Amino acid sequence: MNLLPYDKFTIFTPEIVPVVSQRLSAKIETAKMLQFPDAKLPYYGTISAEKFNITRNVYRKLFIPVIKGILETQSQQTAVHIQMSLHPAAIGYLVFLFWFWYGGFLPVMLQDALPIYFQFIFLSTPLGLIFIIWSFFWSEVKKTRSDLADIIQGQL
Repeated sequence: MNLLPYDKFTIFTPEIVPVVSQRLSAKIETAKMLQFPDAKLPYYGTISAEKFNITRNVYRKLFIPVIKGILETQSQQTAVHIQMSLHPAAIGYLVFLFWFWYGGFLPVMLQDALPIYFQFIFLSTPLGLIFIIWSFFWSEVKKTRSDLADIIQGQL
């Protein structure tokens, strides 16, 4: 497992690209502008003949991976190159949170106005939050990786 919220892997299948694209289309709900998906299908996003950009259809989870894939024809098989990363809105939220947290509390802590145990709590809280987000992200990556492998290889 990586420390950064980024994963890249390839799934191989003996079928041709249109068959793999059709399997994926059957499990992906088309993304609609400014609307939440209906949660009838496990994924939502966009898919074309050679690439896709999807997200798991999970209600109220900000830290799920954004999945980008490329379908590539190789000799007698199809390679699906997949990359998962944290959503840009989640990264922006974390940057703002850390900027606010350390920008607001660090000057107070540097003045020795708080007891040492409060300083430790204020310094370690964002690190605990990062660990929780990291755990959520990698658990979703694990689920998504096996789910996509099953869909692409025709087992689901």
